[in-house]
This record gives sequence, C-alpha cells and structure tokens, in this order.
Amino acid sequence: MKINPYIKENLKKYLDELLKNEKDKITLVSAYALNNNELSSLFQYVPRLKNSEINFEINRKVIAGVVIKIGSKVIDLSLQGKLNNLKNYIYEIDR
Repeated sequence: MKINPYIKENLKKYLDELLKNEKDKITLVSAYALNNNELSSLFQYVPRLKNSEINFEINRKVIAGVVIKIGSKVIDLSLQGKLNNLKNYIYEIDR
C-alpha cells in the first residue's frame, strides 16, 4: 500500500509525540500474528514502539493493516477502519 509521503511523515511525528507523552501500555491489533520483517518495518516507521511494552492482539475483523492503541488513543491503520470511513462518507453524501 502506497502512503503519501507528507501524510506518512506527519503520522510518524504524531505517533512519536503520542509515545513520548504516554506511559501506558501499547496494544497492537492485527488480523494475524506479525512476523519479524513486519515488526521491523513497523519499528522502523515508529522507532519509539521498539522500546515500549507492547501487547499484541489478533482480531480477524481488522482484515489488513494494524490498529495501535496508546492509552485512551486509537490510531486505526486497518482496512476495516478505511472501509468504515468510506461507508460513513457514502451515507453522508446520500443524505
């Protein structure tokens, strides 16, 4: 999946700032167990995750991508989240 470099950089800064300010456990939800290559890519993208205590969860409803929960904040980078956003957008247009 290609991500706009501007969005990618802003998301990276946002995640770094959240991780810097939050001391809560981090939960990483994915559709399947992430392998070492996928985790390495994620840690490279968000370096502060590597030094944090992460609880991994498997949820098939995510379909693809990941959901990162930091304290009470949720960053949804999953396909299911994108589909829900699209569904909400279509309902708004239809009204």
